[in-house]
Amino acid sequence: MFYRCPKCGKKFRSGTDTITEPTFGKCPVCHADGELVGESGKTYPPDANDYEDTAD
Repeated sequence: MFYRCPKCGKKFRSGTDTITEPTFGKCPVCHADGELVGESGKTYPPDANDYEDTAD
């Protein structure tokens, strides 16, 4: 899932395998809730390669 942080503008991805973790959908920089931009397999954002993968 592709997210953009409304506070700092960071683009990041959160995998559905981490949906139960408290960090899911949260910005890795400022920890604000991200705004959903697109979903894998459904609606990719046009700049999908610019999104950082937050998986460890």
